[in-house]
Amino acid sequence: MEFHEDVIFKIQGYEYGQKLIEIIDIPGKIVEIHPTEYSVIDPKMYKPDMVFELEDKVIILEFQSTYVDITDKRRFRFYSALVDNVTIKSKKPIEVHVLSTIENDNTKCYMINQQSRFPIYVHSLKRYQAHEFLNSINIKIQNKKKISKKDLLLISLLCFMNSDIKTDQLILNSAVTITNIPNLNMEIGQFVKGVILLLCDKFVKDESLNKTISNLVGGNMKIVEDYAQRKVDEAKVEFQKELQAKDDELVAKDEELVAKDEELVAKDEELVAKDEELVAKDEELVAKDEELVAKDFELVAKDDELKKSKQNFVINLDKEGYSIKDIARLANVSLEFVSETLSQ
Repeated sequence: MEFHEDVIFKIQGYEYGQKLIEIIDIPGKIVEIHPTEYSVIDPKMYKPDMVFELEDKVIILEFQSTYVDITDKRRFRFYSALVDNVTIKSKKPIEVHVLSTIENDNTKCYMINQQSRFPIYVHSLKRYQAHEFLNSINIKIQNKKKISKKDLLLISLLCFMNSDIKTDQLILNSAVTITNIPNLNMEIGQFVKGVILLLCDKFVKDESLNKTISNLVGGNMKIVEDYAQRKVDEAKVEFQKELQAKDDELVAKDEELVAKDEELVAKDEELVAKDEELVAKDEELVAKDEELVAKDFELVAKDDELKKSKQNFVINLDKEGYSIKDIARLANVSLEFVSETLSQ
């Protein structure tokens, strides 16, 4: 089933668009639904989500999954200028209202200059708990109870409710739930599915999931089963890749540890070799010290022998009657040495 948002919102927008702005708490009555495509600009960059003309003002309604920043403020201001000059050309004030998946109710301003500020009204559906709301709808479906038009619209806005589930999965839940409702009224069904398609186009970046949701709102439940199986298969492949990557990482770490162990062994062997070299040098020094000691002993012995020889020579000269001075001169020793020798 193919959906054309401008056509759907134009045909069903008066009744269900009215309920939509009431849910968002925008006061007023819709008198006209305006198109959002403008041939004078790039529609991918500048395409408001919905444009409602009320009795007293014009409402540009935007769906947003990020915080409204300065770029958004400029874009919204540009929307208002387009709607004012290209589409409506009325004297009614133009307001921009944002239904946000993450922000609470508040008003932001784009300051054009010191005297002119452009307000942007941010709305939230966080007062609804997505899980509880979805459970209540499923119970109604199981018990074959009638589901109100307001609840049908809220199903399409599930991604704006308070939940821990990701936005794209909530949109998938909206698509699955709306297809599970038996005997769905065609008009409200078209409008609700149009909203889901719009949100899918804006917020679901995964091409496979985007295609799944787009096909699902046409009524093919097998698409969901195929998508779920694809996700399981993809998860298995990713898990195997992750395991392989971890194995490769462990192998690399093991190889790194082995290399470090080998490096440490090499350093140990180097240290052992240096220790052996130092021991050898120590032994060489000890041997040299022993050799010097032996030489010292030898010199001492020679000194003793020479001294004894001179002492004997002094004694012999004394026996021959030489004077002390002559003995010292002939023996080439000091007078003290002669006196010491003779006194002994």
